[in-house]
Amino acid sequence: MIRADLIIKICGITRVEDGMAALGAGADWLGFIRWPKSPRWRADQEMARIIRELRERAPKPFQAVGVYVDSPVDDIERDAERLGLDRVQLHGDESPEVAAALSRPAIKVIRVRDAESLRRADDFPGIDLLADTFDPALPGGTGRGYDYGLLRELAARRRVIIAGGLTPENVGAVVASLMPFGVDVSSGVESEPGVKDHARIISFIQAARAGAAGASS
Repeated sequence: MIRADLIIKICGITRVEDGMAALGAGADWLGFIRWPKSPRWRADQEMARIIRELRERAPKPFQAVGVYVDSPVDDIERDAERLGLDRVQLHGDESPEVAAALSRPAIKVIRVRDAESLRRADDFPGIDLLADTFDPALPGGTGRGYDYGLLRELAARRRVIIAGGLTPENVGAVVASLMPFGVDVSSGVESEPGVKDHARIISFIQAARAGAAGASS
């Protein structure tokens, strides 16, 4: 399936200037970590300010995605309303019932260890998926990749955002090979956890778009 409108998500935004750099380079979605154990988490008032300023200054509309790990539905709903989020990313062991109960569009993360781990995607019909690296201790943000080829069949029939170990150096080839719904990066464009490298953001987005354009030509 050839897509000209690849979704690019820059995740783990903690500073207005990083979000502005991502949007200026052509990002479509920005991710905001709502798991307090992450180095990319920020307190409620600070995160609300960051998102508000980005809305006011953004060069184009964008989708704000809140990333949660096993939070109760009511807590997610209150937090998403308070921050003005557009989508909710479920990065833990949430059930299909949790995803269905949310008032905002959900993205369910599938943590990829092998082909068998992808079977869980079928428990979440009609919901956007994000494929990330399996780690027994961390729900995400590992910076490690996996065999992206495992996603070929799933990406051909579902809206799959590929994450986990993507960098400006490898994203173009991944996109050209699999043509997913989208790609997502956090640590691959950072100088340190929570601080984005603006040059790497630009390179990542350019490489992803080039991969999509090359596959569709």
